[in-house]
Amino acid sequence: MAPASPPDQRGIRLTILLFLATTSLAARTASAQPAPSQDPFARGGWHLELAAQALLEAWNYNNNHEEVYGVVPGITYGLGKGIVLTAAGPFSYISQRGTDAAQLAGTIGMRGRIRRWGAASFFWDWAVGVSQADTFVPPRGTRFNYVAQGGAGATVRLRSGYYALAGLRWIHYSNNSLAGRDRNPDLEAIGAHAGILVAF
Repeated sequence: MAPASPPDQRGIRLTILLFLATTSLAARTASAQPAPSQDPFARGGWHLELAAQALLEAWNYNNNHEEVYGVVPGITYGLGKGIVLTAAGPFSYISQRGTDAAQLAGTIGMRGRIRRWGAASFFWDWAVGVSQADTFVPPRGTRFNYVAQGGAGATVRLRSGYYALAGLRWIHYSNNSLAGRDRNPDLEAIGAHAGILVAF
């Protein structure tokens, strides 16, 4: 089997620039709408989430060590009783100490408020999904992987309809041995996740 070619760095940069331009326009459009609630966990509340994350592989090095950097656009919807449904489309650059990868994923999950304190709400969250990369992730693995993630953090109200969000996140990638047990080196990474929520 021929070795995977390195990702086109210009293509990755262009994709990131287009993403930033699109999300900036989306944020301006969303901010022009009246905020339905002063609580990001309110029932029936819709929020645009624009975030970034940086994670380092914490264990299971598999003869390699990866770092995951990404932008995470998403949407949240309040289900009630401090629970929101989350959907996101993370785009990540994965440093693999060799052939690096550009990866697009889709996840769906839940976020629940643990405690409210003034303008802050502390929460847990988890999500599952799938991902596709332009090369093997991690090395000796496959381009397709399942995603599981969890974490905790806080939101803080900045002004009407705007909230800062920050926390710690754990992410797991593996292909569940779809290509055989010898082609399933998983990736376990922990790091920071931060961004803003905009009501619409």
